[in-house]
Amino acid sequence: KAAADQGYKIGQYNIGLFYKDGKGVKQDYNKAVRYLRAAAKKGYANAQFILGDCYYFGQGVKQDYKKAVKWYKMAAEQGLGDAQYYVAFRWFKAAAEQGLAEAKCFLGVCYSNGLGVRQDYKEAFRWYKAAAEQGIAEAQYNLGICYSDGKGVKKDYKEAYYWYLISSRNDYT
Repeated sequence: KAAADQGYKIGQYNIGLFYKDGKGVKQDYNKAVRYLRAAAKKGYANAQFILGDCYYFGQGVKQDYKKAVKWYKMAAEQGLGDAQYYVAFRWFKAAAEQGLAEAKCFLGVCYSNGLGVRQDYKEAFRWYKAAAEQGIAEAQYNLGICYSDGKGVKKDYKEAYYWYLISSRNDYT
């Protein structure tokens, strides 16, 4: 806290996290945002990313997706991997919604593995299915996994076999 109060961005970031998560102090999103914003304005990518989360989830600030993306993008431009996934996810989702099959497959991977979004097997299945129906072999294989493991859909070994076979015929080794 002493470092944070003296204006050190890493100290501001750390104390901001403590307040955000309620570790060692009573959870206080307003104080968290104050410290995180101070570090973020000094260009600290980790603080920019977490501040983006605060705006995305409405923690200590009014929920504002545009401001969330602004902070995520600033962190992403500095090379912070988590932020790059968030920004990439937004663009891939826009591309997928416009019909781009490869982007649909990527969204399936994101949802399946919790990359840039909360893990959601039903959403992963939905995007894999859309991409598989457009002929993307990787999505066809991943759809087979969904059916064989019962992730996002009821287990169905016949369907799994069908999609594995299709992906194989499309040269997915």
